[in-house]
Amino acid sequence: MKQLLLKWTLALLLTAGGVASSTVAAEPAHPVKPLLWKVEGNDLQAPSYLFGTIHLSVKVVGNLHPAAEKAFQASAAVYTEIPLDPESQLALMPLMIRKDEKTLNDSIGVKLVKELNDELKQINAQLDSTPFQTLKTWGVAMALPLLKLQLSGEKGLDATLWERATREKKTLGALETAASQLKLFEDFTEAEQVIMLEETLKLLREDREAGRDSVAELIAAYTSGDEKKVLNELTKAMEKSAEGPNGKLGERFMKSFLTDRDVTLAATIAEKLRAAPDKIQFFAVGAAHFVGDPGIRGALTAKGYRITPITE
Repeated sequence: MKQLLLKWTLALLLTAGGVASSTVAAEPAHPVKPLLWKVEGNDLQAPSYLFGTIHLSVKVVGNLHPAAEKAFQASAAVYTEIPLDPESQLALMPLMIRKDEKTLNDSIGVKLVKELNDELKQINAQLDSTPFQTLKTWGVAMALPLLKLQLSGEKGLDATLWERATREKKTLGALETAASQLKLFEDFTEAEQVIMLEETLKLLREDREAGRDSVAELIAAYTSGDEKKVLNELTKAMEKSAEGPNGKLGERFMKSFLTDRDVTLAATIAEKLRAAPDKIQFFAVGAAHFVGDPGIRGALTAKGYRITPITE
């Protein structure tokens, strides 16, 4: 399971609607090409757009490619994966609180507590596991690889688009509920969640010792606008998920968060298109849902829509 959990977490940056941030320096001023597709057909009176996002933000990510900017400005309605208004985000917190009457330390054991504290000290010398005691184990496992970046407080791309749409008085909506996304984690037992945390800590240590920055690599792939590079990052994540004695766990994770959601997200997008065929709509969803096969694009094509990439 080497590299499994960090790859899962990085895959989530391309698949699920969390709000993460990054302060990694990046060039050029905006993505080289947009991960953007035009949707036509099925009696649509105006085209709509599929936009692949990454659920974090650096300057190069937040500055949309001109083609994506044009599509966003032309759109009457903007849909993200989950609602990103402050009230909805605050409502998530109770869903991440433990309900088993244990603390995090009780669940993970002395050895893993030490490893967790050691890793937290690498992020910030003042940190230890104390603030995480009430959180579910999966929440700690998924937060760790991005914690240093999240402390910057910078908003993610999805949240930025939501705020822009709010200011510009566009119709706003979500394709899923935040609760439905978090519910996917609840399908994993506590023992499986402990494995997630254990492997995350192992990989973070190995990456640091090797001088690697997996988040920076993911940002580079995304900002290239090269669909093949983004797909390569996703493929690596899926291949790592299937490795080792816990490969079935990894396969189940990727199925829940990627392939199964491709189908439901595409169905919801199709509903929105049918309900407003005369409106230009902008669907901002994690890029992995668009570059995979069949993905959302394949599912919409099967429903009779014509999907055309916009590369410049």
